[in-house]
Amino acid sequence: MPANIDDYAVIVGVNHYAELATLKGPDKDAKRFHNWVVDEKGGYVPPDNCYLVLSEKDSLLPIQYTIDQCFGKINSRTKRRKGRRLYFYFSGHGLGLSWNDTALVLPQWDTFFRNHALSSGDYRTTLIESGIFSEIFFFFDCCRNRKVAVNGAPPSFGNVMPAATAGACRSYVYSASEFTNQAYEALIQSESGSLQEYGIRGIFTESLLRGLRGAAEKDGKITSLSLANHLERDLPKIAAQTKKVQVPNIQGDHADTTIIDGLTVNITNVQITFTVSGKKAILEDSDLNVLKEGISDVNEPWIIPLSKGLYTIYYENEQSDAKPIRIDGTIKTLSYGI
Repeated sequence: MPANIDDYAVIVGVNHYAELATLKGPDKDAKRFHNWVVDEKGGYVPPDNCYLVLSEKDSLLPIQYTIDQCFGKINSRTKRRKGRRLYFYFSGHGLGLSWNDTALVLPQWDTFFRNHALSSGDYRTTLIESGIFSEIFFFFDCCRNRKVAVNGAPPSFGNVMPAATAGACRSYVYSASEFTNQAYEALIQSESGSLQEYGIRGIFTESLLRGLRGAAEKDGKITSLSLANHLERDLPKIAAQTKKVQVPNIQGDHADTTIIDGLTVNITNVQITFTVSGKKAILEDSDLNVLKEGISDVNEPWIIPLSKGLYTIYYENEQSDAKPIRIDGTIKTLSYGI
Protein backbone atom coordinates (compact mmCIF):
# COMPACT_ATOMS: atom_id res chain seq x y z
CA MET A 1 0.00 0.00 0.00
CA PRO A 2 1.51 3.38 -0.98
CA ALA A 3 1.88 6.12 1.60
CA ASN A 4 -0.78 8.81 1.77
CA ILE A 5 1.33 11.15 -0.34
CA ASP A 6 -1.28 13.92 -0.37
CA ASP A 7 -1.60 14.08 3.43
CA TYR A 8 0.30 16.53 5.63
CA ALA A 9 0.77 17.24 9.33
CA VAL A 10 1.84 20.17 11.50
CA ILE A 11 2.56 19.00 15.06
CA VAL A 12 3.43 21.41 17.88
CA GLY A 13 4.48 20.59 21.45
CA VAL A 14 5.27 23.34 23.97
CA ASN A 15 6.71 22.48 27.39
CA HIS A 16 8.53 25.71 28.26
CA TYR A 17 7.03 29.12 28.96
CA ALA A 18 8.25 32.55 30.07
CA GLU A 19 5.76 32.85 32.93
CA LEU A 20 3.37 29.92 32.87
CA ALA A 21 4.18 26.62 34.56
CA THR A 22 6.54 24.28 32.74
CA LEU A 23 4.74 21.23 31.39
CA LYS A 24 6.16 17.72 31.19
CA GLY A 25 4.01 16.03 28.57
CA PRO A 26 3.64 18.11 25.40
CA ASP A 27 6.98 17.45 23.73
CA LYS A 28 6.71 13.69 24.32
CA ASP A 29 3.05 13.69 23.29
CA ALA A 30 3.84 15.60 20.10
CA LYS A 31 6.56 13.06 19.27
CA ARG A 32 4.16 10.19 19.99
CA PHE A 33 1.52 11.72 17.73
CA HIS A 34 4.18 12.23 15.05
CA ASN A 35 5.11 8.55 15.35
CA TRP A 36 1.49 7.60 14.71
CA VAL A 37 1.18 10.00 11.78
CA VAL A 38 4.14 8.48 9.90
CA ASP A 39 3.42 4.87 10.93
CA GLU A 40 2.34 2.59 8.09
CA LYS A 41 -0.39 1.27 10.39
CA GLY A 42 -1.36 4.78 11.43
CA GLY A 43 -1.71 7.95 9.40
CA TYR A 44 0.95 6.71 6.94
CA VAL A 45 1.93 10.26 6.03
CA PRO A 46 5.34 10.59 4.32
CA PRO A 47 7.88 11.95 6.83
CA ASP A 48 8.74 14.77 4.42
CA ASN A 49 5.11 15.92 4.67
CA CYS A 50 5.24 16.16 8.47
CA TYR A 51 6.46 19.18 10.41
CA LEU A 52 7.27 18.68 14.10
CA VAL A 53 7.82 21.87 16.14
CA LEU A 54 8.94 21.63 19.78
CA SER A 55 9.78 24.25 22.39
CA GLU A 56 13.30 24.80 23.65
CA LYS A 57 14.22 25.43 27.28
CA ASP A 58 15.35 29.02 28.01
CA SER A 59 14.91 30.11 24.37
CA LEU A 60 11.19 31.05 24.29
CA LEU A 61 10.92 29.26 20.95
CA PRO A 62 8.99 28.57 18.83
CA ILE A 63 7.47 31.87 17.75
CA GLN A 64 4.37 32.03 15.60
CA TYR A 65 6.37 32.57 12.40
CA THR A 66 8.16 29.23 12.95
CA ILE A 67 4.83 27.43 12.96
CA ASP A 68 3.41 29.46 10.07
CA GLN A 69 6.45 28.61 7.98
CA CYS A 70 5.35 24.97 8.14
CA PHE A 71 2.02 25.89 6.58
CA GLY A 72 3.89 27.99 4.01
CA LYS A 73 5.96 24.98 2.96
CA ILE A 74 2.81 22.90 2.67
CA ASN A 75 1.18 25.60 0.57
CA SER A 76 4.14 25.61 -1.83
CA ARG A 77 3.96 21.85 -2.25
CA THR A 78 0.20 21.73 -2.74
CA LYS A 79 0.32 24.24 -5.57
CA ARG A 80 1.55 21.38 -7.73
CA ARG A 81 -0.83 18.80 -6.31
CA LYS A 82 -3.81 19.47 -4.06
CA GLY A 83 -3.66 17.98 -0.60
CA ARG A 84 -6.13 15.41 0.65
CA ARG A 85 -5.87 15.70 4.45
CA LEU A 86 -4.15 17.90 7.02
CA TYR A 87 -3.53 17.00 10.66
CA PHE A 88 -2.91 19.99 12.97
CA TYR A 89 -1.92 18.91 16.49
CA PHE A 90 -1.07 21.22 19.39
CA SER A 91 -0.12 20.30 22.96
CA GLY A 92 0.70 22.92 25.59
CA HIS A 93 -1.06 25.60 27.59
CA GLY A 94 -4.34 26.87 26.21
CA LEU A 95 -6.97 29.47 27.08
CA GLY A 96 -10.62 29.50 26.11
CA LEU A 97 -11.67 32.42 23.94
CA SER A 98 -15.15 31.23 22.99
CA TRP A 99 -17.07 28.00 22.54
CA ASN A 100 -15.34 27.43 19.18
CA ASP A 101 -12.04 29.26 19.62
CA THR A 102 -9.04 28.41 21.81
CA ALA A 103 -5.85 30.40 22.32
CA LEU A 104 -2.98 27.97 21.71
CA VAL A 105 -0.43 29.58 24.02
CA LEU A 106 3.16 30.10 22.83
CA PRO A 107 6.29 30.25 25.02
CA GLN A 108 6.51 34.07 25.01
CA TRP A 109 3.15 34.49 26.78
CA ASP A 110 3.07 36.41 30.05
CA THR A 111 0.67 38.74 31.84
CA PHE A 112 1.86 41.73 29.78
CA PHE A 113 2.26 40.02 26.39
CA ARG A 114 -1.16 38.42 26.76
CA ASN A 115 -1.74 37.74 23.08
CA HIS A 116 1.23 35.49 22.35
CA ALA A 117 -1.06 32.67 21.28
CA LEU A 118 -2.62 31.25 18.13
CA SER A 119 -6.36 31.56 17.55
CA SER A 120 -7.53 28.04 16.75
CA GLY A 121 -10.70 29.45 15.21
CA ASP A 122 -8.84 31.82 12.87
CA TYR A 123 -6.44 29.08 11.81
CA ARG A 124 -9.35 26.76 11.13
CA THR A 125 -11.17 29.36 9.01
CA THR A 126 -8.06 30.36 7.07
CA LEU A 127 -7.02 26.77 6.37
CA ILE A 128 -10.52 25.81 5.22
CA GLU A 129 -10.81 28.88 2.99
CA SER A 130 -7.45 28.13 1.38
CA GLY A 131 -9.13 25.25 -0.46
CA ILE A 132 -5.93 23.21 -0.21
CA PHE A 133 -7.41 20.23 1.61
CA SER A 134 -10.50 18.08 1.39
CA GLU A 135 -10.26 17.13 5.10
CA ILE A 136 -8.67 18.81 8.11
CA PHE A 137 -8.34 17.24 11.55
CA PHE A 138 -7.50 19.49 14.49
CA PHE A 139 -6.34 17.93 17.78
CA PHE A 140 -5.83 20.35 20.70
CA ASP A 141 -4.47 18.94 23.97
CA CYS A 142 -4.70 22.06 26.11
CA CYS A 143 -6.87 23.81 28.68
CA ARG A 144 -9.78 26.03 27.65
CA ASN A 145 -10.26 27.97 30.89
CA ARG A 146 -10.67 31.75 30.67
CA LYS A 147 -8.34 34.69 31.40
CA VAL A 148 -9.39 38.32 31.06
CA ALA A 149 -8.29 40.29 27.98
CA VAL A 150 -6.57 37.49 26.14
CA ASN A 151 -6.78 37.13 22.37
CA GLY A 152 -5.32 34.60 19.97
CA ALA A 153 -3.44 35.79 16.90
CA PRO A 154 -4.69 34.91 13.42
CA PRO A 155 -2.22 33.20 11.07
CA SER A 156 0.31 35.49 9.45
CA PHE A 157 -0.63 33.93 6.11
CA GLY A 158 -3.99 34.46 4.45
CA ASN A 159 -6.15 34.11 1.39
CA VAL A 160 -7.01 36.82 -1.12
CA MET A 161 -10.49 35.34 -1.11
CA PRO A 162 -11.98 31.99 -0.11
CA ALA A 163 -11.23 29.27 -2.66
CA ALA A 164 -14.11 27.92 -4.69
CA THR A 165 -13.48 24.49 -3.13
CA ALA A 166 -13.52 25.77 0.47
CA GLY A 167 -17.12 24.74 1.03
CA ALA A 168 -16.30 21.12 0.24
CA CYS A 169 -13.67 20.84 2.98
CA ARG A 170 -14.65 18.66 5.93
CA SER A 171 -13.13 19.77 9.22
CA TYR A 172 -13.15 18.21 12.68
CA VAL A 173 -11.96 19.72 15.96
CA TYR A 174 -11.14 17.42 18.87
CA SER A 175 -10.43 19.47 22.00
CA ALA A 176 -9.14 18.05 25.28
CA SER A 177 -11.79 19.78 27.40
CA GLU A 178 -15.01 21.72 27.26
CA PHE A 179 -14.99 25.53 27.04
CA THR A 180 -13.91 27.18 30.35
CA ASN A 181 -12.54 23.87 31.68
CA GLN A 182 -9.05 22.52 32.23
CA ALA A 183 -7.13 19.70 30.60
CA TYR A 184 -4.59 17.67 32.54
CA GLU A 185 -1.38 15.73 32.22
CA ALA A 186 -0.67 12.86 34.56
CA LEU A 187 1.36 9.73 35.23
CA ILE A 188 -1.12 7.28 33.77
CA GLN A 189 -1.48 3.64 34.74
CA SER A 190 -2.17 1.02 32.12
CA GLU A 191 -5.22 -1.20 32.48
CA SER A 192 -2.91 -3.91 33.87
CA GLY A 193 -1.97 -1.54 36.69
CA SER A 194 1.64 -0.88 35.67
CA LEU A 195 3.03 2.58 35.00
CA GLN A 196 3.74 2.86 31.32
CA GLU A 197 7.13 3.88 30.02
CA TYR A 198 6.13 7.26 28.66
CA GLY A 199 5.88 8.93 32.07
CA ILE A 200 3.72 12.02 32.50
CA ARG A 201 1.64 12.78 29.44
CA GLY A 202 -1.58 14.44 28.39
CA ILE A 203 -4.75 12.57 29.27
CA PHE A 204 -6.31 13.66 25.98
CA THR A 205 -3.38 12.52 23.86
CA GLU A 206 -3.25 9.20 25.69
CA SER A 207 -6.90 8.54 24.89
CA LEU A 208 -6.53 9.89 21.35
CA LEU A 209 -3.64 7.58 20.52
CA ARG A 210 -5.39 4.59 22.07
CA GLY A 211 -8.27 5.30 19.73
CA LEU A 212 -6.17 5.88 16.64
CA ARG A 213 -4.19 2.70 17.31
CA GLY A 214 -7.28 0.55 17.29
CA ALA A 215 -9.52 1.16 20.28
CA ALA A 216 -11.81 3.33 18.12
CA GLU A 217 -12.11 0.65 15.44
CA LYS A 218 -15.65 -0.13 14.30
CA ASP A 219 -16.40 -2.48 11.42
CA GLY A 220 -12.74 -2.49 10.37
CA LYS A 221 -12.46 1.30 10.27
CA ILE A 222 -11.60 4.26 12.43
CA THR A 223 -13.79 7.19 11.45
CA SER A 224 -14.32 10.72 12.67
CA LEU A 225 -17.44 9.50 14.50
CA SER A 226 -15.96 6.31 16.00
CA LEU A 227 -12.99 8.35 17.24
CA ALA A 228 -15.35 10.91 18.80
CA ASN A 229 -17.34 8.15 20.50
CA HIS A 230 -14.14 6.56 21.79
CA LEU A 231 -12.86 9.84 23.27
CA GLU A 232 -16.18 10.64 24.91
CA ARG A 233 -16.25 7.33 26.79
CA ASP A 234 -12.52 6.64 27.26
CA LEU A 235 -11.04 10.01 28.18
CA PRO A 236 -13.22 10.61 31.29
CA LYS A 237 -12.34 7.09 32.43
CA ILE A 238 -8.59 7.78 32.20
CA ALA A 239 -9.10 11.12 33.95
CA ALA A 240 -10.99 9.42 36.79
CA GLN A 241 -8.08 6.98 37.27
CA THR A 242 -5.88 10.02 37.97
CA LYS A 243 -8.56 11.60 40.21
CA LYS A 244 -9.34 14.28 37.64
CA VAL A 245 -12.49 15.31 35.85
CA GLN A 246 -12.06 15.99 32.14
CA VAL A 247 -14.55 15.77 29.30
CA PRO A 248 -13.52 16.29 25.67
CA ASN A 249 -15.29 18.63 23.28
CA ILE A 250 -15.74 17.62 19.65
CA GLN A 251 -17.01 19.77 16.81
CA GLY A 252 -17.08 19.20 13.11
CA ASP A 253 -18.72 18.17 9.91
CA HIS A 254 -21.77 15.94 10.16
CA ALA A 255 -20.33 13.57 7.56
CA ASP A 256 -18.57 10.51 8.97
CA THR A 257 -15.08 10.56 7.44
CA THR A 258 -12.88 7.46 7.39
CA ILE A 259 -9.49 8.05 9.02
CA ILE A 260 -8.08 4.52 8.70
CA ASP A 261 -9.58 1.62 6.76
CA GLY A 262 -8.78 -2.07 6.36
CA LEU A 263 -8.33 -2.89 10.04
CA THR A 264 -9.00 -6.33 11.41
CA VAL A 265 -12.36 -6.47 13.11
CA ASN A 266 -11.68 -7.68 16.63
CA ILE A 267 -14.28 -10.23 17.76
CA THR A 268 -14.37 -11.62 21.30
CA ASN A 269 -16.43 -14.64 22.30
CA VAL A 270 -17.97 -13.44 25.55
CA GLN A 271 -19.58 -15.83 28.02
CA ILE A 272 -22.45 -14.32 30.02
CA THR A 273 -23.64 -16.26 33.05
CA PHE A 274 -26.81 -15.53 35.01
CA THR A 275 -27.38 -15.60 38.77
CA VAL A 276 -31.14 -16.13 38.47
CA SER A 277 -33.25 -18.29 36.16
CA GLY A 278 -36.57 -17.69 34.48
CA LYS A 279 -36.28 -14.05 33.48
CA LYS A 280 -36.21 -12.70 29.93
CA ALA A 281 -32.73 -11.27 29.37
CA ILE A 282 -32.01 -8.76 26.60
CA LEU A 283 -28.61 -7.76 25.19
CA GLU A 284 -28.41 -4.53 23.17
CA ASP A 285 -25.64 -2.71 21.33
CA SER A 286 -24.92 1.03 21.68
CA ASP A 287 -27.56 1.81 19.04
CA LEU A 288 -30.21 -0.09 21.06
CA ASN A 289 -30.34 -2.91 18.55
CA VAL A 290 -31.28 -6.21 20.24
CA LEU A 291 -28.47 -8.70 19.65
CA LYS A 292 -29.87 -11.55 21.73
CA GLU A 293 -32.81 -12.23 24.00
CA GLY A 294 -33.98 -15.30 25.86
CA ILE A 295 -34.92 -16.79 29.21
CA SER A 296 -32.04 -16.76 31.70
CA ASP A 297 -30.76 -20.06 33.08
CA VAL A 298 -28.05 -20.27 35.72
CA ASN A 299 -26.88 -23.54 34.17
CA GLU A 300 -26.76 -22.33 30.56
CA PRO A 301 -24.59 -19.27 29.92
CA TRP A 302 -24.80 -17.31 26.70
CA ILE A 303 -21.73 -17.40 24.47
CA ILE A 304 -21.92 -14.59 21.96
CA PRO A 305 -19.31 -13.03 19.62
CA LEU A 306 -19.01 -9.29 20.20
CA SER A 307 -16.90 -6.68 18.47
CA LYS A 308 -15.36 -3.82 20.41
CA GLY A 309 -17.89 -1.35 21.72
CA LEU A 310 -20.45 -0.63 24.39
CA TYR A 311 -23.34 -2.98 25.16
CA THR A 312 -26.12 -3.25 27.74
CA ILE A 313 -27.80 -6.27 29.29
CA TYR A 314 -30.97 -6.18 31.35
CA TYR A 315 -34.07 -8.16 32.26
CA GLU A 316 -37.31 -7.27 30.53
CA ASN A 317 -39.10 -4.40 32.33
CA GLU A 318 -36.06 -3.92 34.59
CA GLN A 319 -34.05 -1.43 32.52
CA SER A 320 -33.20 0.58 35.65
CA ASP A 321 -30.93 -2.31 36.69
CA ALA A 322 -29.27 -2.60 33.30
CA LYS A 323 -25.56 -3.43 33.29
CA PRO A 324 -23.24 -1.67 30.81
CA ILE A 325 -20.66 -3.86 29.11
CA ARG A 326 -17.50 -2.42 27.53
CA ILE A 327 -15.88 -4.86 25.12
CA ASP A 328 -12.26 -3.99 24.31
CA GLY A 329 -10.86 -7.46 23.68
CA THR A 330 -9.91 -8.11 27.30
CA ILE A 331 -13.28 -9.20 28.75
CA LYS A 332 -14.09 -12.87 28.13
CA THR A 333 -16.62 -13.66 30.86
CA LEU A 334 -19.11 -11.71 32.91
CA SER A 335 -22.01 -12.36 35.23
CA TYR A 336 -25.40 -10.69 35.34
CA GLY A 337 -28.12 -10.94 37.92
CA ILE A 338 -30.04 -9.14 40.63
